[in-house]
Amino acid sequence: MKLLQNKKYERAAEAFRKIKEEFPLSDYTPLVELRIADAVFFDKKYAEAIILYDEFKKLHPLHSEIPYAIYQLGMGHFHQMYSFDRDQTETERAIEQFRYLIQNFPQSPRAEDARTKMQVCLRQLADHEFYIGNFYFRMKKYKAALGRFEGILKKFPESGLTEKIERLSEKCRAEIAKEEQKARKKEELEEKKKQKVGKMES
Repeated sequence: MKLLQNKKYERAAEAFRKIKEEFPLSDYTPLVELRIADAVFFDKKYAEAIILYDEFKKLHPLHSEIPYAIYQLGMGHFHQMYSFDRDQTETERAIEQFRYLIQNFPQSPRAEDARTKMQVCLRQLADHEFYIGNFYFRMKKYKAALGRFEGILKKFPESGLTEKIERLSEKCRAEIAKEEQKARKKEELEEKKKQKVGKMES
């Protein structure tokens, strides 16, 4: 524990693993497993830490530290999140863990922080959707853009993007209306041409 507190994470993990090997049936084994995961996590090896916390959950489903393990799972994904213009799988996985903690262990001292972190994740997903919607808008694919913008308002009503989205959505609708009007005019002209050809043939 001193090694862990002094940020000697590799040595701490090694010491905890030694305890686990030498005393596999000890009452302390579950906590030792959790501390190994912590040492790996604080060493910023998040992918490995996620595996260890998940194993702890599976091996000790009724342990009092389960809420902590779930929180740490969420944080492992949280620390691996990419920027909003890239893949958001880790963001979604973080939300899943934080949501599970809040719903199943609302009294946990970490539930409040999980709620805050979940809001950060949700904003990240909203920014990601807005980024894609804006890309479609710039490419003049107004229907696709509008679909994304409307989706943000439904899924992420507290994203803080409402004003921007409403302004762009209005432009999309105006452009879609213009496109539809052009298409109608084109159809009408083609119909007139057909009728003209038909009259000439008769």
